[in-house]
Formats: sequence, structure tokens, C-alpha cells
Amino acid sequence: MNPSFSRRRVLQLGALTASLPALSSVLAACGGGGGSGSGAVKFSGWDYESALVQQNVDRFTQLNPDVPVEYTPITSAQYVQKTVAEFTAGDGPDALYVYDDSLAGWVAAEYLQPLDGLPGVDEVYAGIYPSNAEAMTVDGKRYGLPYYTDSQCLIYNEAVLAKAGISAPPTTLDELEQQSLRIKEAGILEFPIGLTAQLQDTWWAWVWGLVFASGGDMFDAAGNPVMDGIDPTARDVFAWLQRAATVSRVIDPAVLQLLPVPLDDAMKNERYAFTVGARYALRDYNDPSRSKTAGNLKIAYIPSLDGNVVGTVSNTRMYALSKDTEVKDQAFRLLTYLGGFTDGQPYTAKYWFQKKGLGFPFRALEQDQEVQTTLATFADPTIYSGLASLARPRTAIKQPWYSEYENEQQKTVQQLLSDQTSPDDAVKALSGTVTSLKQKYS
Repeated sequence: MNPSFSRRRVLQLGALTASLPALSSVLAACGGGGGSGSGAVKFSGWDYESALVQQNVDRFTQLNPDVPVEYTPITSAQYVQKTVAEFTAGDGPDALYVYDDSLAGWVAAEYLQPLDGLPGVDEVYAGIYPSNAEAMTVDGKRYGLPYYTDSQCLIYNEAVLAKAGISAPPTTLDELEQQSLRIKEAGILEFPIGLTAQLQDTWWAWVWGLVFASGGDMFDAAGNPVMDGIDPTARDVFAWLQRAATVSRVIDPAVLQLLPVPLDDAMKNERYAFTVGARYALRDYNDPSRSKTAGNLKIAYIPSLDGNVVGTVSNTRMYALSKDTEVKDQAFRLLTYLGGFTDGQPYTAKYWFQKKGLGFPFRALEQDQEVQTTLATFADPTIYSGLASLARPRTAIKQPWYSEYENEQQKTVQQLLSDQTSPDDAVKALSGTVTSLKQKYS
């Protein structure tokens, strides 16, 4: 193990904090050494649809027979820990998937190398949404080519709204509450709003989406907290959440134990009229073979405090290049195929959208007729693209303490939903959390 790899550096690796006890065993299992010894590009990713990944990698090697690739899927829950362990042991991959949450920490740990100046990188960054370009850039340097993206939106059941005599989705949070009350009082659904509010080691995108939709933030660009005084948006959003959960009671109290898959099942079984979630979900929700409410679930901009459409939150998944790869040229050719252009087209991004509905980061696909035809089967293409244009990444994900902050934010929002704290106390506590974390990491 590299003696300079300190606990502080481990903590910089976003989303790792909760899993530190498991890291030592993973490190021990990885051993030392480096490289496969075959001259092949070692390519690692989490295990989402690994058969489709292999199919696409096989196509790349057919087109590039001089670049053998050894693809290794890693269980998603262990991906960050295992990849860190491999890099620490000097046996990391040449090319790999990276979460936007992890990027800044992995750059600080010197696992990755910037892509600036490599052929085609400028063209890729010019062709993607600004939020994705920003998420893949650290200290002015570009470290990734995009895998996929998504944006948070309001998802609503048009049929349920129609039963309550509602002709259009809400544009303000107050209107969302009033429409939910109308559905509730008509006896259609007891709790019209569902959210994923069980504590988990991933981010609650919907909280950030609500704040960004109203043009606010919880941090400034330097990672300083602004939610307690400078920017009242988060406090006002928290006040609405608490009222909707504990006064009008239109948010289901069961959301405190709800995770993404059970929420998806609830939406597909008409248990809720509204949720805030990823655009990607609409493909599953409107699949007649999977959903009882197929065709009724629609996409809309997230309601804001004042009714103006100003933003949402995005996530970015990317392909990156190891700093110490000995097959840089070959690995970058793979990266270009996966996250760039092939014959002038973003082939792999389109492949993933057509196969699984993953959000595309390339603006050119807004004009691709095949993509737009597929998209129209489950979501409004205009709103879908509009959300991508308005989206921006979480302000704090490039801070080494982000993962720990997210854990505290989730607990605080749970307390709001269960009436255990006030909006004023919530933003004060979160601001204090950031101050403490900054001291811890200074």
C-alpha cells in the first residue's frame, strides 16, 4: 500500500464514508502488482446491464481488432470501495466508470488523468449539456467523457388528476399541495404524493431538485453554506415539505421507509398521483408489460415556490482514464467509442437510450428521429429536453465532505417530514454541519 494514502484521502472519495469498515478487507483481497500482463485494456464498471456492456465492447473490438479489452463488471454496491482498493494496490483499471460524486476525490487521490488536448475531447464537450460538462470538470480540467445523465422532474398520473377534475399539472408547490388535497378529499387517494425518504447511502435527488427548481441553492460555488440566511429558498422548500407532510397530510408518512424500487412499484400501481424523480423512470412506468398505469404517467417541470421554471438537478455518469495506465492510446480509443463520437455520431449514448432509456448527454440526439420516436412513447420530448437544458449538478459534490453532508441532510429532511424539527432549525443545523465538516477536512 502506498504510505501516502491517508485516511483523509480515503474520506475524500465521495460516497465512501459509510463503507470504510469494509475497505480493509477489500484491500487485502486485491493484493499488489499492476496490469493484466496481456497488453489488453482493463475496463471496469458497475454491473448495470453487464451483458449489454459486453455486447457493445465486443463491437468496439471488432472495429478495433488491435485493441483487446478485458471488461470487468463489479457489483454496484461495492464498486467505489473495490475500485479504490485496486488503485491503492497499484492494480487499477486503465479505463473505468466514474460517478460524479466520486470524481473530485479520485482526482485528488491521483487516480485519474485529465483528457484536455486529446483528440475529439473539445468536440464532445461542445456537444453535451452544460451540466454534464461542469460535472466532469475539476479545477478547470476535463476528466471524463459522458456515459449517461438524468434530470429530476415531476411525474404525475394524468388519469388520477382527471378523476379529480384537474386538467393540468401544478406549476407551484402550493398548487401541488392544493391539487393533492383535491384528490385526497375526493376519496381517490389518501396520500397523493410519494417520495423516497428512507435513509440510504445515495443522494436524495428530489430534495435538490425542489430547491433548484425555485432558483435557490444550499451552497455557494466555493462550498460555503448559504441556506441559513443568505439564500432562504431551502428554508422555504423545507417549510412546504413539513406542511404537506404534517398539516395537509398529502405526503404519505410511509415515505420515511420508502426506497426507489418500492416507490416505482407504487407509481405503477396508482398508489400515488405525484412524485419527484428521474426522467428515466417514465420508460418503465409507461411500459404496458410492467405497469398498470402505462400511458397515464406524464412528465412535467418540478413545481417551484413562485411558478417560474428555472432549474432542476442532474447527475452525470462518465468514462475516465487511469493516471497510471500503460496503454493510454488504446484505452482512450475505447473511451472515445464509449463516450464520444463514432463516425460523427454519439453511437454508445444512442445505444443506451434505445436499449434501456438512459438519458443522453448529447444535444444532437434531440434531433435524431429514431431517438425522438422512442422518447415520444413514454415522455414529452420537449419537456424532456427542456429539463436537461435547465439542469445543473449539485453544488457541493466536488467537496471532500459531500458524502457526510448528504447523510446529515437526509436525516434533517426526515425530521422535517416527521415534525421533529422546524425549517429554521433545519437550515441552521445543516449550516453548522458544513462548518464542522470544513474544519474536519481542513
